[in-house]
This record gives sequence, C-alpha cells and structure tokens, in this order.
Amino acid sequence: MNKREAMFRVLDGTLPEGYTPAAFFLHFDPEYHRGKPAVDKHLEYFRYTDMDFVKIQYEHKFPVIEGIKRPEDWAKLPVYDRNFFAAPLEVVKGLVESAKAEALIIVTLYSPFMCAGHASADGLLTEHLRQDPEAVKPALEAATASLLNFVRGCIDLGVDGFYT
Repeated sequence: MNKREAMFRVLDGTLPEGYTPAAFFLHFDPEYHRGKPAVDKHLEYFRYTDMDFVKIQYEHKFPVIEGIKRPEDWAKLPVYDRNFFAAPLEVVKGLVESAKAEALIIVTLYSPFMCAGHASADGLLTEHLRQDPEAVKPALEAATASLLNFVRGCIDLGVDGFYT
C-alpha cells in the first residue's frame, strides 16, 4: 500500500489500526520557490519526512499596488489570469507528474483576504475594511476571481485537493 492508497483508505474507513497518517509543513528558502528546484525540494522533504501526502507550498504573492492609500483605492486590484500563476502552476505540474502515482497532491491555497493584503502595506487592508467595507469589497472579489483562476489551473493539472 503506497501513501496514496493509505489516504484513500483513511477516507473510506478501511485503514488498518495502528497507522496514523501524518504530514509536516514548512516554507522553503526562496531559491526553492520556483521551477525544478521547488519540485525537487518538495519531493526531498516528502520522502525525508515520510509524510502521507505531498503538500505544495504557495509562494506567489500578489504584487504591491502603488497608490493604495484610501479604502476606495482597493478598486485598483486587478483580476490575475492563469499567466500570473505560471510559476506556481509549473511547480504543481512537476509534482503531479513526479508523485501523483504514489501520493495525494494537495496545494496550499491562501484566502482572498491574505492575497489582497499582499498588495499594500501591512495592516492597511484590515484598517480600510473597518473604515469602509463596501469600498474594499471589489478587491476581495478580484482576489477571489484570481484565486479561482489558480484553482482551475491546479485542477486541470490533476491535483487531488487544496489545503486552506
């Protein structure tokens, strides 16, 4: 029984007693955030820890948008298409191709709030939400639409699920 089979047996309640699936997460150094180095580091960590599934770290922040000073400035946050997510999708593709036969592939998915927050100074999103939630709402809608583009890309590549 490989890790993939074990996790499906957990889900259907047929995993033998005495086996407790486990996973451990951490963020890798920046040189392992993109491309083959990211794929290789995820696989190394998965195999070294003997985890029960591959959890892909999300290391792709929304860019800072200059000029967000007031709640209404959040309307500047665009909807990012799949091209924006090319680098993390490349990592997803590499890990699906390398490890899906032996383990579930789970992608970390940050919230729209967290992603939108990357577009400004620390705490500004929360402050502006308190001041005028309706003015900030378009940014959260744009972040949600952007993340859905990423999610669809991940699904198309064959991931098994998401860790939120």
